[in-house]
Amino acid sequence: MIKYYDAQQWLKERQPKRAKFLAVLVAIFVTLLTSAVAGLLVGLCFLGTFWYWAIGIACISLPYILMDRVQVRLYHGYIKGKPFWTLIKYAYSSTDYRPCYVPWWYWRWYYWW
Repeated sequence: MIKYYDAQQWLKERQPKRAKFLAVLVAIFVTLLTSAVAGLLVGLCFLGTFWYWAIGIACISLPYILMDRVQVRLYHGYIKGKPFWTLIKYAYSSTDYRPCYVPWWYWRWYYWW
């Protein structure tokens, strides 16, 4: 079953503020680190123009990571107390909190802008 992200529910969660703060930091740091690593790996193949490739690929990969809502799964996985490796596997391979791309969503997006 796919869980959808509800921002209002996030405000009502009962976890201590410290756990929420650490979960937000983990979600931000791991998301940015993944994007940077993708850029660095491609940059290693082109050492003459390393920084162009590293920054370019990192900037291209970050929106895709954000659109897949990896940061949301990192946040919720951390709050649930998952160990690090399980948390990473959950964030990048789970279908929980994936965006819903049903036909009515496109209609709503197109006409409500």
